[in-house]
This record gives sequence, structure tokens and C-alpha cells, in this order.
Amino acid sequence: MEDKKNLFKFLDRLFTTFGIMIILFLIPKLLFGAIGEGYSTLFDYGNKALSIATIIELFGLSLIVTVARTLFFSDKLFKAMPMIARMIVFFAVITFFIVLFVIFFSWFPIDDFKAWIGFIVSFALSTCAAVIIAKIRESSENDKMNKALEKYRSEK
Repeated sequence: MEDKKNLFKFLDRLFTTFGIMIILFLIPKLLFGAIGEGYSTLFDYGNKALSIATIIELFGLSLIVTVARTLFFSDKLFKAMPMIARMIVFFAVITFFIVLFVIFFSWFPIDDFKAWIGFIVSFALSTCAAVIIAKIRESSENDKMNKALEKYRSEK
């Protein structure tokens, strides 16, 4: 039963990550798609659609992100590693794979300095948003646990 729970939790994270990634890629596509058409494989259809190839690539990246998240944020493998170190290594691994995807799938020309700056800025903003959301969620969960503990203590 626990294995099914873990599988469903993994699939939930995978498809949540995939959905967020699709949305994050649609925003620049809608804004700059017409300009970027022919510039990179991400803008193959201008601002009209994402190609099937791009959707598959994003799913592959989502799978890598979800596996990395499962590995780095479970206490089974990296018990002794502090959370901040886990986050740094996690984002370094993700950055590495994104760079590989940029190069291998021609997401944008590798010699275009402006494209790399755009990538770095957008990745940094996405990373900051993810960290802030994780902190808010953790704080909320800690508050719930503290309230439950206080209630338990007061009942005794």
C-alpha cells in the first residue's frame, strides 16, 4: 500500500511540475513567439502552439526535476546533508540538465549572450519563487504541527 502511495505522490509531483513548466514556457511564447519564430525550437510555431517535440522535451525535464526532487528532499538518501546544501545541489543539478537541454534540443542559440542572460534571469526568478513558496508551505505546516501539539498538551 505504501508503494502505491509513493507512486501516486511521485506522479502528482511529476504532472504538477510538468503543468507549471508548460505554463512557464507558454508565457514568453505568447509574448515573444511571433518575434522568436525561426530563432529557436521553442518558437517553432511562433505564438500559436508548442510543438510535440517541445512538449516531450519539457516532460523529460519535468521527470528529471521530479526524480532529483525525490532524491534530494527525501531523508532516505541524504539524511546528514543540511537542507540548504540539498537545495544548492538540487538547483545545480537542475541547471546542468537545463543547459544540456538548451544545447541538445537547440532551445536557443548557444552563442547568443542575450539568450543566456534571459535564461539566467528567468531561472533565477523561478528558483526564488520556488524557494519562497517552499518556505511559506513549510512555515504553514510547522504552524499546524505546533497548534496540534499545543492542543494535545492542553488536553493532557
